Amino acid sequence: ACSVYGCLGYESFRFYAEPIAALLARLGRQTLVRTKDIAENAMGLEVIYGDTDSIMINTRISRLADYPKVKELGDRVKSEVNQLYKYLELEVDGIFRSMLILEKKKYAAITISEGPGGLFEFGKELKGLDLVRRDWCIQSRESGKYVVDQILSGEERDVIFQNIHDHLELLSEKMRHGELSMDK
Repeated sequence: ACSVYGCLGYESFRFYAEPIAALLARLGRQTLVRTKDIAENAMGLEVIYGDTDSIMINTRISRLADYPKVKELGDRVKSEVNQLYKYLELEVDGIFRSMLILEKKKYAAITISEGPGGLFEFGKELKGLDLVRRDWCIQSRESGKYVVDQILSGEERDVIFQNIHDHLELLSEKMRHGELSMDK
């Protein structure tokens, strides 16, 4: 529906129809507000982020052993919302172990899923951050990735700050002494 909205709302599109685009936007907004209401008021959960087609919920559960509880909460929200709509089906896209939200549509997260044999698999999801853009220099992307990795590492705050500081100091020295290749 979001992509159809984009087409129908584009004045140069052959089938431009602003009223239909506005209707799609309104229905999407109503659906997200209703989903947020169910999560917060009916289930006592905290919605920490929402955009055009998703919400993110902080379960405040951090122990790996409690992963099934987190999955169950996501499935409960999904089930409650899906009962309300005939032609809409909510899905749980992912479970994050830790997350850094910078602003709308810009975040970094450690994903967690259960793999074969019940072992946990971790990944990384980066959305909208400059470090994933190809028009930034290589060194900027590498440094950004390092900083994000440190922030999401789970280390103590002082250790994270020191690691980032040391990394940037070393990088600064290399740049001053011409030891950093120009292709970066």
